[in-house]
Amino acid sequence: MFFLAWEVAVRAGWLTEFLVGAPSGIWRVFLASMLDGSLPVDTWYTVIEAIIGFIIGTLLGSVAGLGLWYSAFVARLVEPFIVAINSVPKIALAPIVILWFGTGFVSKVALAVSLTALVALIAAYQAARDADPDLQALLASMGASKNRIFKSVIVPSTLPAIIGMFRINIGFALVGAVVGEFISSQRGLGHLIYSASSLYDLNTVWVGLFVLMFVGFLLYHVIDFAERRILPWRQINTAGQVQV
Repeated sequence: MFFLAWEVAVRAGWLTEFLVGAPSGIWRVFLASMLDGSLPVDTWYTVIEAIIGFIIGTLLGSVAGLGLWYSAFVARLVEPFIVAINSVPKIALAPIVILWFGTGFVSKVALAVSLTALVALIAAYQAARDADPDLQALLASMGASKNRIFKSVIVPSTLPAIIGMFRINIGFALVGAVVGEFISSQRGLGHLIYSASSLYDLNTVWVGLFVLMFVGFLLYHVIDFAERRILPWRQINTAGQVQV
């Protein structure tokens, strides 16, 4: 109904296709770009950049965040730096990343890493801090080593928070990849959107945006499926909640 109303408004002259595009024009551009193979190639580039950046950034951030649990002194020492870096919009780092890593594939991955690593670090560190102190004290009183407490308490208790953070990070990874393509690229959905917008081709811009929405939706549900497989007890607990 929304797209039908949009098309009717454009054809009736209530909206200008030059400014908002038209569903029929978007569909024509989509079919043409699918037939010539340009849209699948652009989508593939963006998805691969985002996935690689997501994996690297999430792993690095999660390991670093969990590692801070080992030393309260180091955690207090680096916390101001984490807060300071987190307060800087990561998009502002894009020109520096492009300068360091060039205009190719690596720079897009590096931008995705820069957006995801800090989020993962903060989430993992906060989850480790919130781990049950009584259970840790119990194991310590029974002679468990710090490594044993880490494996038996910290990792299991932080796993739900870390996997829940994946849902946020996959979006940040896509943002990093697309922003890198905005600045300098020859392929990717960001390049497609930026090039089309500079030519005032709104239909092509909408094609890129809708494909990005679909990719984000698909990746989100892949992570949701992985969470159900890795943490099946969370689904059981959720199903048993009383609906008020």
